[in-house]
Amino acid sequence: MQKNIKILLGIIGLLVLLNLTIVGTILYRKNEVTRYKSQENSQKVLPTKRLGRFFKEELNLSNKQQRAFQAIRQKYHQNSDMLLEKMDENRNDILTELGKETSDTMNLKKLSKDLGFLHTELKNLTMNYYLDMKGICNEKQKEKLFQIFKSMVNVNGDISMPEEKNYKNN
Repeated sequence: MQKNIKILLGIIGLLVLLNLTIVGTILYRKNEVTRYKSQENSQKVLPTKRLGRFFKEELNLSNKQQRAFQAIRQKYHQNSDMLLEKMDENRNDILTELGKETSDTMNLKKLSKDLGFLHTELKNLTMNYYLDMKGICNEKQKEKLFQIFKSMVNVNGDISMPEEKNYKNN
C-alpha cells in the first residue's frame, strides 16, 4: 500500500513539474512574441518624398550635415538610376532571348552573368552610400542611421531604397 502511495506521489510530483514547465514555456513565448511585435512596430517607415527632412528630423542633423547628406543622396541616385536602367535593359534582353523560337543559351548565360555583375555594383553603391552617410554622423546618429537602414532591409536581404528624384526641395 505504501509503495502505491509513493508511486502516486511521484507521478503527482512529475505532473506538477510538467505543468510548471509548460506554464513557464507559455509565459516565455508570450514575452518573446510581445517583444518581437514591439520591435516590428518600432521599425521606421521611410517616406518616398522629403527624405532629407526625414533624415534631418530622425538624426537631428545640423545644416552642414544635411547639405552633406543631400549631396551623398544625389550622387547615389544618379549612379543607381544608371545601374537600374542597365539592369532593366538586361532583363528585357533576357526576355527577348527567351521569347525566341530557339534561344541561345550561351547568350542567356552571358546576360545572366552581366545582370549579376550589375546587381553587385548596385549593392556596392548602396553600401558606399550608407558608409558615406555614416561618415558624417556622430556616434548617436550612427546608431539611429543603422536602425533606419536595418528597417529598410526586406525579407530577401535587399535594401529597399526610396526613390527620390527631387533633391533640391528636401
